[in-house]
Amino acid sequence: MKKIPLLMLLSAIIFLSLHPTLSYAQDDSLPTKRIVGYFAEWNIYLENNYYEVSDIPWDMVTHINYAFAKIENGRIAIIDKWAAIQKPFGDDTWDTPIRGHFGQLIKYKEQYPHVKTLISVGGWTESKYFSDVALTEESRNTFADSCVEFIRTYRFDGVDIDWEYPVSGGMPENIRRPEDKQNFTLLLKCLREKLDAAGAEDGKHYLLTIAAPAGSFNIKNTEPEIYHQYLDFINIMTYDYSGSWENVANHLAPLYMNPNDPSYPERKEKFNVDWTVKEYLRLGVPAEKINVGVPYYAAGWQEVNGGINGLFGTSSKPLSSTQFHYINSLLKSPDLGFTRYWDEYAMVPYLWNPESATFYSYEDEISLKNKCDYVIENNLGGIMIWELSGDYPAEGGTTLTSVIYDSFTSFKDEIYGDLNGDGKVNSSDLAILKRYMLRAISDFPIPEGRKLADLNRDGNVNSTDYSILKRYILKAIDNIPVDD
Repeated sequence: MKKIPLLMLLSAIIFLSLHPTLSYAQDDSLPTKRIVGYFAEWNIYLENNYYEVSDIPWDMVTHINYAFAKIENGRIAIIDKWAAIQKPFGDDTWDTPIRGHFGQLIKYKEQYPHVKTLISVGGWTESKYFSDVALTEESRNTFADSCVEFIRTYRFDGVDIDWEYPVSGGMPENIRRPEDKQNFTLLLKCLREKLDAAGAEDGKHYLLTIAAPAGSFNIKNTEPEIYHQYLDFINIMTYDYSGSWENVANHLAPLYMNPNDPSYPERKEKFNVDWTVKEYLRLGVPAEKINVGVPYYAAGWQEVNGGINGLFGTSSKPLSSTQFHYINSLLKSPDLGFTRYWDEYAMVPYLWNPESATFYSYEDEISLKNKCDYVIENNLGGIMIWELSGDYPAEGGTTLTSVIYDSFTSFKDEIYGDLNGDGKVNSSDLAILKRYMLRAISDFPIPEGRKLADLNRDGNVNSTDYSILKRYILKAIDNIPVDD
């Protein structure tokens, strides 16, 4: 066996510890893409949505972002000390050094060492003071130093900044300045430098990430073309394209534009995942740094008038958001009067109850699989989940998270034309495609069915694809897919 000089070996160990992506996912059971789940601190107080660290599907995620910490006197601070570090869980005793959610994160990380945990600062309700901490070199240093101290004390692997939003937007009481645009970049630069210095001392790489806006207006108030160099990855909040603040029932998180959307042109063209991702790519953000955000909740409207089975109809009664597992329960109870519909343009589902004129836009297994495929096909970094409790174990298991995990761990070759997933292309698949074309069925039997039915890869499933599949089965052509 060839001997390796000790100095060279030590250098290699240090290098790999500081650059964990080089050795990432060597185990076939680990995802090949990131699966970043936000964990909401407050869910332990919700009777109908109780969720704690032990409920996280640890074997299916790569990163957990703890939501949230706040800014207090220019420093990072815990919001709820009882939930974060005091409440006993499991075998915690009075003298357990760190109890609460933080203590549980530490314990579970020992069992799942591939999972990285980050403390997320801010969010919708705690972004008031970001403008102040980003304002001067002194304020940036103070905040960054406190973040380093925080993650060392509570054993996090990094910091996630969720400033909603620089310059404008967010809660009415937020402090905002025109120079937030440049100061946000300077804040990230300062954090990167402080985290790298701490990592060099501690022999590890500390992560720095952000939750980034999806809307064009908020994107313009930041500098992705500059700040991406300081970040390990970017979680884009590609959801809330529509919601309770509007009186039109529209999609919460459409993958693509629906050309029939009656909205004004800017909204119609830009309020979708595809436009947002392409905008960040256009601005120079590397594809592998981009995580597509997905919602584990639904947007709803009552008293909807007009539209296509409610879609694009007007409403005088928007509803507050509700978790995916609640939507799942509606689907399991046909007597409640909800019917699932599919927008073949936007590639997302929605529910409609004509009797109560109630509309829900949400993410389901099929639309989520399409987004996972989108991530893979565009060489993006992964998926971000807001937030994990929506896929509630007590109400249907880890259905959505399993879709993401399976998508990013599957090495099975996709077979174009195999529309039922049996590994063969035959008359059964032709019958499925015919029924889909005649609208006898609204979806294919397998999540990736629509992709595998697009046999000329032009982005549509139509009579051309049916003709190709029929010719292939009759051996008139030798191969599919056929490039248009």
